[in-house]
Amino acid sequence: MQFSHEINYIFLDYDGTIIENAEEEFLRNYFSLLSKKLDSTFDETLRLVMSSVQDAVANQDRMNLFEKFGEAISARSGKSKEYWIDKFLEFYNTDFDQLRQITQPNKEFVNVVNKTNKSLIFASNPLFPRIATYKRIQFAGLNPEMFYYVAHMENSTYAKPNPLFFKEIIEKLKLHPAECVMIGDSDFDKACEKVGIKFIHISEEEKWREIF
Repeated sequence: MQFSHEINYIFLDYDGTIIENAEEEFLRNYFSLLSKKLDSTFDETLRLVMSSVQDAVANQDRMNLFEKFGEAISARSGKSKEYWIDKFLEFYNTDFDQLRQITQPNKEFVNVVNKTNKSLIFASNPLFPRIATYKRIQFAGLNPEMFYYVAHMENSTYAKPNPLFFKEIIEKLKLHPAECVMIGDSDFDKACEKVGIKFIHISEEEKWREIF
């Protein structure tokens, strides 16, 4: 596999890449725990949170996704943004840890990631706040400190598959797209190609081993 520049920065997806769990499996367990925390039904919680996430992602204002989500869920529920921030942070500090039990790291991939001297960029869809994102990294057997940059709700304006998600990161870090590669498992991740970042599917083991 030939690249025009040396690859120095590796963008990594999470669900289906760093971990073997499909995103749907994680979300099913996530909403089961969250609905109990909120004393609400699974369906009500799923509907409120996912519609608020969709509102936040569709909002093209320059606010970060955490602020957009807070405004969206407040508008949809009639409860204050502060109420929801407190509820979610309490959840992420406590019950969220139970999700470690169902997390299945992609062991071979994680071993390679742990040994690399390349600069790593955590580029999972930034739909969790920093506290939850850091915990998810730890659930997989990685250390948040090993990443050159970790995308999360508080430092992201856009979400995948919007290519502006990738553009924002390379502009913020002053990277050249040709020295970057994205490893993921979906067309959401492949949107990186629209800003000049090469994409490797997690199933293409020979290619990503060569990059590392």
